[in-house]
Amino acid sequence: MSELYGTVGTRTYKQLLSDPERADVISVPVAPGNGTIAIGTLLARSEAGLYAPAKAADVTETAYLVVAGENVESGEAAGSGETATAADAKAYRSGCFVDGAVVLADGTTPTAAAKVILRKQGIVFDQQVSTETFDNTVKGA
Repeated sequence: MSELYGTVGTRTYKQLLSDPERADVISVPVAPGNGTIAIGTLLARSEAGLYAPAKAADVTETAYLVVAGENVESGEAAGSGETATAADAKAYRSGCFVDGAVVLADGTTPTAAAKVILRKQGIVFDQQVSTETFDNTVKGA
């Protein structure tokens, strides 16, 4: 069952977005046979129009990529002579995501080169700042 129609006001997801108000939410058909796809997984659209977890090689300039906005059970692949139905899933076409929360099919995070491609499609990342990354002290002359 899709989590797209969950109760408003409840929080049952991991922290994925750093700016939820500016995220562009859509519904996508997920190709059967991909098992359970976790929230935050990068999905790539195939030529057939169905989405599946993206591998590193799928992150290209011409690929249409989205981020899974919920856990989705894609079901079993169609057997010989059988028909399978694609599951509908909530996905983000664009948005500002917590760095490290978006993963590829193998569970790794996108490389810096992949993030450049994703940025061109509106999928950007916000890295949390700590006191180790900057020095805010000022010394007088």
